[in-house]
Amino acid sequence: MSQIPTSQRQPRLAHECAAGELFGRAPIYDAIFSCVSPRTLVRTGRSCRTAYAAYKDFSRRAYNIHRHLSRFLSEPLNFRSLQARTGTLIAGSNALQFLDRTFYPKSDMDLYVHPGHVREVLDYLVQREGYKFKPDSTQPEDYREIVSDEWDGVESVLSIEKRGPDGLLKIQLIACETSPFDAIINFHSTCVMNFIAFDAVYSLYPVGTFEKRDTLSVWRARPLHDLTVVTKYGERGFAWISTLPAGTSPQNSPFHPFTDRTVGDCYTWKLPLDTHGVVLRSQMNPSSSLFQCDPVIYNGWALERVQHGMGTVYKTIKSSVFRYNYTTTNYKLNFKLWLFAIEQGFLSRMLLENKLLEKESWPWFDAELASSWETFKHDFLSFIRRDST
Repeated sequence: MSQIPTSQRQPRLAHECAAGELFGRAPIYDAIFSCVSPRTLVRTGRSCRTAYAAYKDFSRRAYNIHRHLSRFLSEPLNFRSLQARTGTLIAGSNALQFLDRTFYPKSDMDLYVHPGHVREVLDYLVQREGYKFKPDSTQPEDYREIVSDEWDGVESVLSIEKRGPDGLLKIQLIACETSPFDAIINFHSTCVMNFIAFDAVYSLYPVGTFEKRDTLSVWRARPLHDLTVVTKYGERGFAWISTLPAGTSPQNSPFHPFTDRTVGDCYTWKLPLDTHGVVLRSQMNPSSSLFQCDPVIYNGWALERVQHGMGTVYKTIKSSVFRYNYTTTNYKLNFKLWLFAIEQGFLSRMLLENKLLEKESWPWFDAELASSWETFKHDFLSFIRRDST
């Protein structure tokens, strides 16, 4: 399990821990743990066996995903099965609140959905959860007129609402042009680069976010003109950093600049979730290998100097032979998958044109991509050129 980076020393016996008795009573350690940061929580749990047991008990209750989702969803487990089928991610302030063990009044829930799954997710939320589509001035009254099961990504934002026990509940569904990860990694700043998948919660910059309480602005093609975002996260306790000073060392910065990153690497905080009862993705069709993990774990990026500040850099892996789209900074992996996609795509199209393959049986090779990803973890060549100094 990936955690916020800490030392790996094993817990000692309880009688060797001076504070051992404090962690034998839930009311006491609940009061202590509720006031500390995630990394301090983990470190305290490693101080002795009694503290470790207290840490595990507190974490199980503090990071209860079903309780967290129940504010917006009456059937959290069924929704997580929907996430498992579609690769839908919960991101934005909702994921931040979960990891930070806090609550922002009047905040909504943002769902990031892969191309081709938007209709399925909307239908579920409307039909099973009782939400109603709230079109903006440019959208029709029926969302079915603007979303379909087609897999060509068109970026759009769709809002749904319903009345809850404590007031109006709002969910924003972001139909991603490429992938949920591609959208998340281009958020306005690092403190919101956290997301909830069906099986785990991830924070890409946990030390900067939860320890330093800093958020680094990420440069985008469209500059951030809306200063209310800066104000909002300032009020939530985060110091806004516009860019990193010249000469910033990758080793000493909580934002790990000039470093090739992957989801779940040693700099990521990964919090596994209990998946008991979650129904995993079935085989896409008989021509495709079984692929049941969340596609988000096969993504990479780097934080580099771009234009007027810091920005995320990567290449997109996008082909008709992969059901989902991915990102990487690994030149060797990208080149191998490019060659594979050309050859396999040509073969599949020939079979389709000669009526030897049905469209519904078009083979997807995401499982094979996952295998190549693991192979090239140890055969890495970044396409990003960096000064040796």
